[in-house]
Amino acid sequence: MVVMLMMSVATFAQSSQAVASPNVGYICNTPLPYKPDSLNVLFVGNSFSIDTAAGLPTIFKDMNIHNVNVYVLYKPGCPIKTHYELFKSREKAYELYRYNYTGDKRLEKKISINEAMSAFKYDVVIFQQYSMESGKFETYEPYLSKLIQAYNTVKIGARTTFAFNQTWAVNSKKKDLYIYGSQEKMYKSICESVKQMKAESGIDVIIPCGTAVQNARNMKSLVIYNELNRDDLHMDNLMGRYLTACTFFEAIITPVFGLNLNDTNCDFGKKSANNQVNYANRNLLKKCARLAVANNYEVSEFINE
Repeated sequence: MVVMLMMSVATFAQSSQAVASPNVGYICNTPLPYKPDSLNVLFVGNSFSIDTAAGLPTIFKDMNIHNVNVYVLYKPGCPIKTHYELFKSREKAYELYRYNYTGDKRLEKKISINEAMSAFKYDVVIFQQYSMESGKFETYEPYLSKLIQAYNTVKIGARTTFAFNQTWAVNSKKKDLYIYGSQEKMYKSICESVKQMKAESGIDVIIPCGTAVQNARNMKSLVIYNELNRDDLHMDNLMGRYLTACTFFEAIITPVFGLNLNDTNCDFGKKSANNQVNYANRNLLKKCARLAVANNYEVSEFINE
């Protein structure tokens, strides 16, 4: 009996070591707030953060949500490692944007990550990786854990929930996609990297934009253009950005305020645009987002039902 118990303890210790790397500081993530008076969110990111947030003002205005501010700390093509290095150097290398029901606004043209992290009392701070490195976990750590530590040295809010924005695989025509082999392989690599990030960092709130996009690309009844991209990398300005905004909404706004994504039925974009969000496709896009939040790491089996 004693021998069996010792074996069980040894097995548990081995499994624990497999989950938590000795070089990574595991955090006990604070739960998302529930029905607060207001919500302040900060993206520490790049152009993919802009793509994720850009559709939110339309949804917030349609649903009369006046108490949410989403801030995006923006530096083009910035990976997690560079965010960490810029925190140490204090270089004013970023722009700071705000998205709320009134629209979008650039608040600062030149600001450091240190200044942005201490500018407001953030309830949620969202990290993400640079797109072409997002499927390579070795580029995440130890820099993500160091960024979390850095944030905690300058924050002014009492409590913060950390989240992670799972980005999307690039367009299948992008030239340097050969790094992964195919769009599908890149998507699966991103999912595996985010799974490992969650296990090793303790960040358990995932915004699965990558899975929402892959759901849409595989939905037979949804007519999309250029794989939802405006180039070979970024979301198109209408359907793509609406989809990622819906994914953010379902992952963050719904659990915080108990609001239903189905209650927004706004159009997005001019009627002449091929990729306008309207009665013909908005419910399909919302379905892609909801299914992604329900299953973060796989194209949903229900996408075509």
